[in-house]
Amino acid sequence: MQKVARGIVAAGLVAGLVVACGGGGGGNFAGIDRLGVTTGTINGFGSIIVNGVRYSTTGTTFDIDDSGSGTQADLKVGQQVTIRWSSSDDGVTRRAETVSYDDSVEGPIASIDLLTQSLVILGQVVLVDGATSFDDGISPRDLTGLSVGEFVEVSGLIDGNGAVRATRIEGVDASDDGLEVRGLIESLNTFDKTFIINGLTVDYSQVINPPALSDGLFVEVEGEAFNVGTGTLTADKVEPEDDNISGADDGDEGEVEGYITTFASATSFTVSGVAVTTNGQTIYEDGTFDPVAANNVNIKVEVEGEVNTSGVLVARKVEFKSGDSDGDGDDDSIDGRVSGNVAGTPGATTFSVAGVTVTVSAETRFEDQTGAVDQGFGLDDINAGDYVEVRGAPGTGAALTAIIVERDDASAEGLLRGAASSIASPNLSVLGVPVITNGGTQFRDSADNAITSGAFFLAVADGSEVQVKFTQGGGTIVADEIELED
Repeated sequence: MQKVARGIVAAGLVAGLVVACGGGGGGNFAGIDRLGVTTGTINGFGSIIVNGVRYSTTGTTFDIDDSGSGTQADLKVGQQVTIRWSSSDDGVTRRAETVSYDDSVEGPIASIDLLTQSLVILGQVVLVDGATSFDDGISPRDLTGLSVGEFVEVSGLIDGNGAVRATRIEGVDASDDGLEVRGLIESLNTFDKTFIINGLTVDYSQVINPPALSDGLFVEVEGEAFNVGTGTLTADKVEPEDDNISGADDGDEGEVEGYITTFASATSFTVSGVAVTTNGQTIYEDGTFDPVAANNVNIKVEVEGEVNTSGVLVARKVEFKSGDSDGDGDDDSIDGRVSGNVAGTPGATTFSVAGVTVTVSAETRFEDQTGAVDQGFGLDDINAGDYVEVRGAPGTGAALTAIIVERDDASAEGLLRGAASSIASPNLSVLGVPVITNGGTQFRDSADNAITSGAFFLAVADGSEVQVKFTQGGGTIVADEIELED
């Protein structure tokens, strides 16, 4: 996979002052005693939910793609946003004051690598995993639904290698949208009026009255022309961007979720480009830092605290989230999937699909792909018999903690993906669910080559990742196709 420069600042991905909540909730606050800025992923709507917290959008101002205007209807689940909020009850109830969204990179796809689950756009490596939402215009909703040359918009988080960890990808009309990229300036040449962002050469000679530029400055670049042969983007706009939490003032509450992009020490590091410091009062949840500094880069965390006079986030709490702990580009805990009809009436926080008990949380992303519901879709809208796709972290037995829940159009095909167990040819369990294979089952290796049943059971072992496709309707799951996953 193409490598990119380490230590990129992701301020642009964190930028996009977002605040949301469509209707309902909130109301006006009197006697505001707390202001804050939050950056993170949109989990859902009905108001707007970011990082599992609901924000009222009564009276909210939206800024979409630096246009200075927009509405909540312009936002999508999985996009990265920043919310400037106010609260009169110590942050329990929050109202979005401003909301802005801007994509991380936009342009034509230069290459797609299914093995590494990555693509390249304007020289920028984009990584895809189970936490990536795909727009319903992409079919199927994964990398195989995209093609080289297709024009896409990506929202995501920058990691410590400079790659974009995509949280949402959607196709856009090349005639309506220009080219965009964000990153740190390298190799600035003021004579030729060029610089480099993560391997991409930017020619800014056509920019009228360009701002003062310097190596290390984080900028947003927009243009209309990209020379594939030379790898050069001709810019018509270059704009410096804040490398702190956009819009935060001294004493404001600050919350940021993302990957550790640089790590000097346990008291000095950056998360998605936001400078963070800790002290003796900092609380750590669900993990600790590795004694070796380099091993902490690309760990996913959520940091809450207060912004100081230097724009640094002084952490009150550091929560370790699911993320890439082995550097392979994948979110290591999101390796379970199930698709099928919902069995029975969903409970307050759970429902069942293909024998798997799915548990949702405040941070679960909900999206309706049927067109029946626009934004305000959640667990309360799911009914028995609805066809859903769930991605998340496997638990004990046939259980999955959902990261993404999508309702789809009806289908007879079900799917299970997860670790194999209880292997006893010709049967096994996948994601804790018993699976039967027979003479009608097609077996495939990790390269999608057809193999025999014997070869499959020689290759599979406890813990091997396996994907099963089956026809719904029976009391047991009989595999139509079963495949080893890399």
